[in-house]
Amino acid sequence: MVETTAFYDRYHQKNDRFSKVIGQGNFTYWYNLASLHQACKKGFAGLKVLDVGCGVGTISLYLAAQGADVTGIDVSRRAIQLATDARDKIGLRSVKFKQGEVRRQPLTYDIITCFEVIEHVPDEETFVKTLFANLKPGGRLVLSTPSKQNLLFKMGFYTSFDKEVGHLRRYTKERLRSVLESAGFKIISLREVEGPIRNVLFTTKLGFLIKGIRGPLVPLFQMIDEGMGRLLGFSDLQVIAQKPA
Repeated sequence: MVETTAFYDRYHQKNDRFSKVIGQGNFTYWYNLASLHQACKKGFAGLKVLDVGCGVGTISLYLAAQGADVTGIDVSRRAIQLATDARDKIGLRSVKFKQGEVRRQPLTYDIITCFEVIEHVPDEETFVKTLFANLKPGGRLVLSTPSKQNLLFKMGFYTSFDKEVGHLRRYTKERLRSVLESAGFKIISLREVEGPIRNVLFTTKLGFLIKGIRGPLVPLFQMIDEGMGRLLGFSDLQVIAQKPA
């Protein structure tokens, strides 16, 4: 645990505190937010949410601003401090942040978010069973993770990046479905997203260009990138899964 915390503290050194809640059209979190809104079509007000691997708190704060009661958890002390500072700066009271690993708190949450986390966890099966236990009956898990079903992965493009950020594995749709269903989840939606252009921005030094993709450029970029994804394969998997009532 100490070694893991130190690794992700170093990773979050490049991140700074932010001072406002993201909008639904945010480029970076485009697919995550789309999955959340698909999973919670009636909105987030009054829902109890656990944001696992919350990082600097971006999704946690978004959901809290939408009326959810949110707990964000992350192994990185630096990430949690940045998230807490952002919460205090923005003035949201319905969100709290904790440093550490997710623990069993049976039948506690309506929604669990787990974006780009499972690929970092050594024991994926125990991890998913813990998420399942923490959900109320009928509760939903919204999860994303890197895919190995694309041309760039097969060409070895992500090898150094995966090592740098601590990825232990990537998933096929079949493997991810198997892990979730073995824990008891029912898959509501499992889709491939993020084409090669977008993914290159997030995995190379070209990431500085992301700041310039705003407003009407966001859906236009997504449309072009998704077209490329259909040709060369997508780099991420987005899942909505439910704990049976």
